[in-house]
Amino acid sequence: MPDLMKHISSRYDRVFILGLGFQKCGTSWLYKYLQQSQIFDGGFEKEYHIWDAIDIPLLEYNQERKPGLLSRITRGKRYKRHIMQTDEDEYFDYFTSLYDDQISLTADITPSYSALSSTRMSKISEGFRERGVSCKAVLLIRDPVNRIKSAVRYNLDRKYYREGIKIGENNYFDALKDYYITEHCSIRTRYDETIQRVYESFDPSDVYVGIYENMFQSQQLDDISSFLGIDVDNEFTKVQVNKTKTKAEDFPDLENEIRKYFDPVYQYCYDMFPETRDLWR
Repeated sequence: MPDLMKHISSRYDRVFILGLGFQKCGTSWLYKYLQQSQIFDGGFEKEYHIWDAIDIPLLEYNQERKPGLLSRITRGKRYKRHIMQTDEDEYFDYFTSLYDDQISLTADITPSYSALSSTRMSKISEGFRERGVSCKAVLLIRDPVNRIKSAVRYNLDRKYYREGIKIGENNYFDALKDYYITEHCSIRTRYDETIQRVYESFDPSDVYVGIYENMFQSQQLDDISSFLGIDVDNEFTKVQVNKTKTKAEDFPDLENEIRKYFDPVYQYCYDMFPETRDLWR
């Protein structure tokens, strides 16, 4: 468990939520839930892809090219991301500019931030603290096998080949078998490694870990609402966001193979979050 005395947690009225993953574990639902709150303004995007583009060579495809004249004039999303990626202060100043008399909560929910180092996480937290903003970390986890299956199905449906699936692949079984051993899969599935880095960087009271399989129950909705500092909206127990269009087929032998491969993740979560022993059968 984290050292409770390791961090000094500053408390401010303004809060920034750093979404650190995980892909296909409910982050789109989380962002939609934040959006219904009158105190929230997420800016121009759910996923900003600033720190992964800067720090993670595997994810450098998220880097925005130097904008052309038209983009500089219109100051669109890609221009703004480019500025943030080339001048880190722009990131903190942009989100800080969103706060006003009504808005006290904003966020960057980028699932691939699960690959960030503890040093980077600490710098993000410090950057906001220097501007009088509390930074909190949110992580949503899911049975690793189901997360992986959902990610493969989702990317095949949209013919997206940047995250470990071979270009042109359309066979779900083959894609699944190839994907689970890739680094792309690892950085999005090694919950144990990411969570340990988070606790090295944040005060435990500023960390929320939610479990996808029970996230839509009323008690869990109360818990995350309290952590975020927003009113509970029980209608969101019924809301599904960014659902994979095609149902992922079952392949028991391959799924057992994947489960064994990620056994350290299962064992870590069983110890840290005992309810996963029943939820992830």
